Amino acid sequence: MTTPRQCAAVLGIGALLFAAAGCSQAPVSPLTPPSPSVVWPKPPDTARVRYLGCLVGSQSVCAKKSWSETWDELLHGPKPPEVFVTPHAVAVHSDGQRVAVADTNGACVHFFDLHDNRYERLTAIGRSGSRLQCPVGVAWVGAAIWVADAKARAVAVLEGPAARWIGNDVLERPAGIAFCPENGLCYVSDSSGHAILAFDIQGTCVLRFGTRGSGPGQFNGPSHIACGPGPTLAVADSLNFRLQRLGPDGAFIGQIGRKGDAAGDLSLPKGVAFDPQGNIWVVDAHFENLQGFTPEGQLLLSVGREGQGMGEFSLPAGLTIDARGRIWVADTYNRRVQVFELLPS
Repeated sequence: MTTPRQCAAVLGIGALLFAAAGCSQAPVSPLTPPSPSVVWPKPPDTARVRYLGCLVGSQSVCAKKSWSETWDELLHGPKPPEVFVTPHAVAVHSDGQRVAVADTNGACVHFFDLHDNRYERLTAIGRSGSRLQCPVGVAWVGAAIWVADAKARAVAVLEGPAARWIGNDVLERPAGIAFCPENGLCYVSDSSGHAILAFDIQGTCVLRFGTRGSGPGQFNGPSHIACGPGPTLAVADSLNFRLQRLGPDGAFIGQIGRKGDAAGDLSLPKGVAFDPQGNIWVVDAHFENLQGFTPEGQLLLSVGREGQGMGEFSLPAGLTIDARGRIWVADTYNRRVQVFELLPS
């Protein structure tokens, strides 16, 4: 006969297993804005950008655990969370739920599914036995994650067992990466080659443009790259202190910014992205802020400053803006990805 004490013990173990197998409470989204809202510009001006939250690692999602993981934690204690080391770039799938973060010193890509509260640390390249070394750029190409690896001098295509390297015969030091769904090409900026290379979905390099210099269509250490409507490319021409707008074949359209310390100037532009209205946003690692411009180069707004608070940055790098108008910034030395949203204005 089962005694009340034995029954209580069984129920207690069951409760522990239930709690350990996932969240003991309903999960709270990491992108829940604080109250009161943190916005830019500050009142009484009309707010254009609002802070939503941040990702810092596996603890940012409340993932369910398998029974074996649950037993292991009960016996040996919980495993430490997987945290960002130096997040350098971020990409959001078109579904708005799947997020990939390239971590240079972590030598990995952090994968999040915000809908299913799932996290995974990606390091291996298929069955080849090779691993990511210094991932600096990341982009979604369909269901695959393409990763620019500066140390490997190649792009890793992560798509399960079929994962592979591409571009190792033509790239010197890949930096940024962006996929253009309008023409099906993935553009990679080469910071040492001072050029932009385009790859088709099979991984073949089909186009290369740019030389070292400061003229139109020339580059000096290009870092991140984005693809917007048209398609139009925006390249952070970092050591020329500007953004360049280019056609899909590399034809020069215009430039934004110049070296200086006034509003709208640039010092070390890194991450760049188009918003749903076609405006261009850029992260500046030296100014430690985020600036928005019209396609013609008119400054719309500046967000942030040096620091560790909400909307403050420490050597930020990558940037992306999803279809919902959410702005994702790789706040590298604060070891987090900060997320904002564009407000109707």
